Formats: sequence, C-alpha cells, structure tokens
Amino acid sequence: MTTPLISVAFDGPVTTARHAATVAGLPARFRTVTKASDADILVIDGTTSDWPAACRHTGAILVDRPRPADGGLPHHTSAFADTGYTSDPAWTAELPRIRASLHGGVSIVESTVSVADPDELPDGLLSQLTLVRALFGDIDTLTPSTVAPRRGYLLTAIAAGTLVSLSGTVGPAGLVLTTVSPAERWHITMHLSGTARPARLTHFTAEGNHAVPPRFESARRALWRRIHHTLTGTVTAAHQLADTLPDLATVASVLSGQQGRIPPVPSAR
Repeated sequence: MTTPLISVAFDGPVTTARHAATVAGLPARFRTVTKASDADILVIDGTTSDWPAACRHTGAILVDRPRPADGGLPHHTSAFADTGYTSDPAWTAELPRIRASLHGGVSIVESTVSVADPDELPDGLLSQLTLVRALFGDIDTLTPSTVAPRRGYLLTAIAAGTLVSLSGTVGPAGLVLTTVSPAERWHITMHLSGTARPARLTHFTAEGNHAVPPRFESARRALWRRIHHTLTGTVTAAHQLADTLPDLATVASVLSGQQGRIPPVPSAR
C-alpha cells in the first residue's frame, strides 16, 4: 500500500527554518511546495496576532509557537498546534504508566522549563500546561507565585487533587518534570524539541530505579508523523489547536505580569 504524500508550505522564513528540515526527513510522507494555495497543510507563525487570516483558503494548518489570535478559525480548517515537548515519543509511550502512578494517594508534580530567549517563555509554559493536561485532563486552579516579565515565573496549580509546581527561566533550553507519589516516582528530562537527543525517563519504586530505553526521535519529528496519521485517517493523534486555546489565554494572562489567582481552566476536550 502506497503512503499518501501530503504537501506542506511555510508562511515565512521563521517557520521554514524551524520545520523544513524535519519535513524533509520524512520524504515518504511529505513534500514541500512554495504556494500556500497548493499545500495540503500550511505552517503558520503563531506569534503574529492575525495568523488566522492566513489560513482562510487552506485545508489544514500547523500553528508554530501559538499565541492568542484576533479572530476565529474557519470551521473547515483542520488545525494543529506545535506544543513543543508534548509530542516526545518516550513521553507519549510511557504516559499511561506515569498517569497511573499518580492515582491512589497524595501526589506532587514539579516541572521546570528553560528557554533560550525570553520571547519563548510562553512556549515553555504552554508545554508545561499541556503535559499536566495529559496527566490529569483538567487544571482546577492556577496561582502565580512570582512572575518576572521576560525573566521567569513560578506558579502553583491543583489538578485532580494533585499539587503542581511550574517554573520557567531563561537559559539552555530543556524541560524537567518529576512526579512523586507514595509508592513510586518518575524523573523526566527532555531536550529541545528540534533535536533527536533522547529524553531520559527514570522510574523509581521500592525495588530500585529503571531507566526507560531511549527513543532517538525529536518531538517535532514525532509531531509531524502524527499529523500525517491524522490527515490520512490512520489515527486521530496529533495535538489539536482547539485543545490548546484555553491554555493560550492563561499563558497570556500569567506572563503579562498579572498577579492574583487565575480562575479554573476547563479542559477543551
């Protein structure tokens, strides 16, 4: 059976630099075209406030570095979001076990993300919120403890009765997430989503620790594979932009320096 070939266009040099090499590494699934009108999927820079206007005549879009937008999406558009670390293949493979470890007792989840540029702090926080949603579904409360615009943040949250601590800073890019429960613990270290350097996942129990075998594939490449599966009807797996919209508003509110308690954010599912 022949794998359907999907055409991809980029809306400018930024999205080309961030995604073209990954798309080129999947030649049996994708081909690049220069005109958006000729593309099955258009990659859009989500840091521009009018990005929805760029997808009026496109069947599908991937929003890179998504931000809250002016105007809604066309109803016919299949919209995906690049949420960074969320698509890491080791994380997605072990997610059911990590999620199961947090049931049955008082648990704590702690995550620190570091970004190379202050403008990427919203992307870091969005990745963290998406990872927490993957574990719990809903985030009941989110309270900023410290927010220093363009420098970093420290937030606390409650998700399904679990205490969550999220912090972000500027430095060498990467993300660490630790879960602690009465019987077991997970320690997860992820690297920049554009590199194939594998995430390190270690599971600690009363019997000792176990390192999950590494998967040498970047989160971004895994995202594109999942987009292909979704668009060809193989499986609905790629992260949908609609699932991200509530968290985009939360990220914008928190990182603007607004203090005080952010109201509960319902799941978009």
